[in-house]
Amino acid sequence: MGIRNSILLRVRFAFLLIVVMAAAILVRISDLQFVEKDKWAKAGKANRVKVRRVDATRGNILADDGSLMATSIPFYKLAFDPCVSNDSIFNNGIDSLSYLLSRYFKEKSAAEYDSLLRNARRKKRRYLILSHKLVKHQDKKHIDNWPIFRQGRHTGGLIFTKYEKRFKPFEDLGRRTIGFISKDENAQFTGRGLEFSFNKDLAGTDGEALFQRVSGNQWKPLDDGAQVRAENGLDIQTTISMDIEEHAHKVLEKALIDNEANFGTVLLMEVKTGEIKAIVNLGKNSKGEYVEDFNYAIQGVMEPGSTFKSASMLALLEEFDLNLEDSVNTGDGKYMFYDECIMTDAHYNGFGMLSVEEVIEKSSNIGISKLVFKYFREDPDRFMHYLDRFNLTSTIGFQMEGEGKPNINRPGDPNWSGCSLPWISIGYEVETSPLQMLTFYNAIANDGKMVAPRIVKRVLRGNDVVAEYGVRTINKKISSERSLKAMQGMLKKVVESGTARKINTTEFEIAGKTGTTQKVKAGAYTKNYFTSFVGYFPADAPRYSMIVAIDEPKGAKRYGGDVCAPVFLDIAEVVYARTTERDIHFVDNENVKAFPYIKAGNYNDLLLLSDAFDIQQVSENTSQWVKTKVQGDTIAWVNATVKKGRMPDVRGMTLRDAMYLIETEGATVHSSGNGRVVQQSITPGGRINSRTNVYLKLQ
Repeated sequence: MGIRNSILLRVRFAFLLIVVMAAAILVRISDLQFVEKDKWAKAGKANRVKVRRVDATRGNILADDGSLMATSIPFYKLAFDPCVSNDSIFNNGIDSLSYLLSRYFKEKSAAEYDSLLRNARRKKRRYLILSHKLVKHQDKKHIDNWPIFRQGRHTGGLIFTKYEKRFKPFEDLGRRTIGFISKDENAQFTGRGLEFSFNKDLAGTDGEALFQRVSGNQWKPLDDGAQVRAENGLDIQTTISMDIEEHAHKVLEKALIDNEANFGTVLLMEVKTGEIKAIVNLGKNSKGEYVEDFNYAIQGVMEPGSTFKSASMLALLEEFDLNLEDSVNTGDGKYMFYDECIMTDAHYNGFGMLSVEEVIEKSSNIGISKLVFKYFREDPDRFMHYLDRFNLTSTIGFQMEGEGKPNINRPGDPNWSGCSLPWISIGYEVETSPLQMLTFYNAIANDGKMVAPRIVKRVLRGNDVVAEYGVRTINKKISSERSLKAMQGMLKKVVESGTARKINTTEFEIAGKTGTTQKVKAGAYTKNYFTSFVGYFPADAPRYSMIVAIDEPKGAKRYGGDVCAPVFLDIAEVVYARTTERDIHFVDNENVKAFPYIKAGNYNDLLLLSDAFDIQQVSENTSQWVKTKVQGDTIAWVNATVKKGRMPDVRGMTLRDAMYLIETEGATVHSSGNGRVVQQSITPGGRINSRTNVYLKLQ
């Protein structure tokens, strides 16, 4: 075969191979186009259209007076389908629409928006995100009326996708108590605080809707009626008084700064009901600022120290017929148990001979440990039985997730030794949370009846009560009447003449116990302390119990009586003043027709809330502080001018705003009731100064 024939043969073979491959491709194309058309069309549609979750609107968290602690405010992502409108509508409105978009978002010029919209229409893009900035609800109503957009979704191409952000009107106040919640793609929740603990009520039921995948991996909602509507969440009303919360926050923060401490907590509770009125948790962050970083009051467990002595004393009073005048020799301030456990007292030279009553008054470590060791060493389980009865060895069953679990050595445990009983009697080798210690002292104040602390009192759907949480009794009587009276007397003595005498006040009596725990680090006791004060007031007819704890104060003051007791007193005085009726002439609130919670206050705060709840409003020369008047179904904002040295008109404001304005002038505020200010003791415009006392009534 010649070279020419060989080349021709190869060419013919290659040509035949190309023809066969082309035929195969044509056959496959024909098969896809006609035989498997429905199969692949269905697969393509499934890839582009999908049923996706639509989040329900989350319920509100309310304070005890109904004011908002956390709420969901709607925002919207603005998108556009430039292909649905006809040429006349599009061309007549494009210039004005581009100008308005440029003015609102301030991201592109009008010319750039014009070019963007025209190019998208020419390329037949059906979903164009105009900005990643979210639109406020109030602005959405204006955007609905812009050129082209006013034609509606099906003719104007306007597409709003709703997003919700959690808003806390009181900002950082109670942030850790309110907590947070997060949800992944599988609708699994993680979080902390009330948001997480009551998520079942707050979350509602998510809906479903059809979405179409468009360019950029974006999902465009399809408005074809194929959806399941979401069921909005329920509201929860807490027991928290935000006015008291704010004051407690301010006082604790100042104490932490003054003492350069690590963290601190305040927990205030109503004696009879167990309702928690304030809960503040502040820890130092990396910037040296004090923020709500952890729920020390509920989750934190630590050695309580001397506040635990009251439990030891109550066990002694219950089990044995102790005479309060009996003597205990505490010696020169040092005592040895089993030739290995050295017990010392804070007083350098010791207290010498003390009565049983004075052991608590002076907070003698040696006194209480000798008594417990003497009477319970043959049967330490009997002592533990009383701690069980006082609910200091188990959790309370608090309404919020994450309650700290007490940790205490018991006879038979590997860590139990001959030293354990004396150490436990003074609050060492035992860990409890501030919540559990407060619950015990609250029972003493409540004549022995131990009620469970409560932070949520009801679940609401609008104004309808869905569920209500009443008083829950843990123990009807933790001890006998005789023991309780003796214990109550000792706790009053602590403040009258004992370790907390610096906070003794003539206006009302306080009963309580100081605590100072020497902290263990690397297996050895250090000069770092955990300090606390827990008690109740007024001592003769207790209404409130409270615990204050501050960790590692670094100033000259290192003891609970010096560090925590003054914080207790400051808060107690304000609570007492605000909840005690006085014979004062009040000026009534004339603005009784204004909408609830939108009566007066800071303009920016009220504007945000009224926008969120879609309340019609008009402005009349607004300033920072405003009052409202009602015009039909519309709120009008009116200046509430504050003049130097003059009493502002605070009627209708929250106590927080009212106190800010009045205390700016140097005057002292006393208040009673909850809610918003309805009466003030000084007429608006009257002179006030640093010597003025202003009385407010809230409702």
